[in-house]
Amino acid sequence: MKKLNIKLKKPDFKGLWRHWMTVKKIWRVLTAVCLGLCLAAVCCAAAFKAAGGTLKSQQAALRWAGESGARYAQVSLFLPDGSGLDKTKIQSFRLKVADSVKDTTPDTVKNLMTDAWSTTGKVSIAGGHGKSDAAVLAVGGNYFYFHPLDLASGSYFSDDDLMDDRVLLDEELAWKLYGGSDLAGLTVLINGTPFVVAGVVKHEDDFADKAAYTDGAALYMSFDAYNKVLAASAAPSASGTTGTGTGGQTGTAATGSTAPNTTTPTPAAATAKAGITCYEAVLPNPVSGFASDLVTAELNADKAGEVVENSARYTAGNIWKVLKNYGQRTMHADTVEYPYWENAARLVENRCGLFLLLELLFWLLPAVFACVLLVRLYKYLRKKLRNQYLVLKDRYENRTLFHGMKGSDNDGGTDA
Repeated sequence: MKKLNIKLKKPDFKGLWRHWMTVKKIWRVLTAVCLGLCLAAVCCAAAFKAAGGTLKSQQAALRWAGESGARYAQVSLFLPDGSGLDKTKIQSFRLKVADSVKDTTPDTVKNLMTDAWSTTGKVSIAGGHGKSDAAVLAVGGNYFYFHPLDLASGSYFSDDDLMDDRVLLDEELAWKLYGGSDLAGLTVLINGTPFVVAGVVKHEDDFADKAAYTDGAALYMSFDAYNKVLAASAAPSASGTTGTGTGGQTGTAATGSTAPNTTTPTPAAATAKAGITCYEAVLPNPVSGFASDLVTAELNADKAGEVVENSARYTAGNIWKVLKNYGQRTMHADTVEYPYWENAARLVENRCGLFLLLELLFWLLPAVFACVLLVRLYKYLRKKLRNQYLVLKDRYENRTLFHGMKGSDNDGGTDA
């Protein structure tokens, strides 16, 4: 039996183009619209990713991990004023972290974690050419690792400094006090207490931080130094006047001719102390949720504050949760006052949510259109293949019948 010699035709692209031009206009329009929507969806996905990488304050875990391959998470804890979190509890938490991950952390990891804490307030500050009221960010730990502000001049201060008498001014405050920004080494008076200017910083220039920061002229100082300023401001003066610090802490001296020329600290002076309202940490996260759960259990057991895992907040899954709970998100019933960088992070979440929602909407019509095309293509190919099968079957049967008839004729001729 001879083999069937079936030749496959080359693709007829000209024929396909002619066929496409004969397709109904509505299908051509839908195809063009879907291609445009696909392009818009890809642009939204790119914008989502770009927006998620806007804020340096949310990327401390990435910087800390570097190329080590170890899993770290950045976790923030926002607390109401007077929550009771202090440096003693923070040190206990550090020990707890070290104990919790000692079996899962490679020996090559030298720096297990880093953290920072802060609070906000108001002070009066005077310089060589003027004075002003200013917002103050009292910070401790490795704060400028989490918030790497650009320096216009000078350098950062840190907890490793021998003295805690150095401060950083922002550019607005620097111009108010001295009319310039190269102020390193100059002296300013904060609520009457002298401090040395370590440098001048620039505020973040991204859209979210610009919108979230509304405090005006500001300075950064050591958390311990700020509490000393509060205590000094609340302490009564020798002449019997009342000293006032931020946060409503006051101290009152006795008045009158019988008052001695010495003072005794009042209870207000003794208790004039700012509490930590924001704690930030980068710590190992061997399994998802480990770091945030540990912070919650050790530092927020009473649920007075709010724990946020910064490392995962700009993933599609987390942004989808933000969209689902958007109504509740707008209600702010607790007593936590977020710092400006957290408000900026929430603003970026809202923008990422918009991009994600638009991306899903843009993908919707092309997905439906693709399903319709697949169904039509399936039917078309099924019909085409069936017709091709029938043609091949007929050819085979005809050829078989022809050879059968020819063989019969040959056999009949031989018998004759």
